[in-house]
Amino acid sequence: MSVQDYLWHVAEQAAATFEGFRIEVVGGRIVMTPRSEIRSWTIRRVQNSAEAAGIAEERLVSDVLIQFPGEAPRAPDVAILEDGATAPYSYEDLLAAIEIVSTPDDDNDYSVKLQQYARFGIPTYVIIDPFRAKCTVLTRPKDSAYATREEYAYGETVTLHLTDGGAVQIPTDKFKRKS
Repeated sequence: MSVQDYLWHVAEQAAATFEGFRIEVVGGRIVMTPRSEIRSWTIRRVQNSAEAAGIAEERLVSDVLIQFPGEAPRAPDVAILEDGATAPYSYEDLLAAIEIVSTPDDDNDYSVKLQQYARFGIPTYVIIDPFRAKCTVLTRPKDSAYATREEYAYGETVTLHLTDGGAVQIPTDKFKRKS
């Protein structure tokens, strides 16, 4: 069993013990963050927007593992998958990964996950930050970074242009803020 597999095993056991927390392995650490209704409502609004844009329910998953060979798997808050993708999902199935920041000083979404998603060529990465009331859309992955960065304040409509030709409009006027 590799260290990565061991950490996932420990995280899965902890998830059964610590109900109400999201537990994931980020940068070789087990990270526990309390689930919140703001995160839940934001996930629902993003998924509703994607469905309104014509993306089938089967192509939208939340907190479902995506495999990254040689690195820790991820379970994005929302993942938009390629048409025809089937579980178990691979990074190659991802059109967009959407993460909602859990704490005000969260380096996981802005650094660790950003670098991993870019390194594996995930075409669109969205960071929704209820503490700063902004959304960051990253596209054109290269090495461990993204060449294009667009920022939207809450209240604006975020537009995702997917590599399969689809587009998703996400109104953020009803997104809740955290303090």
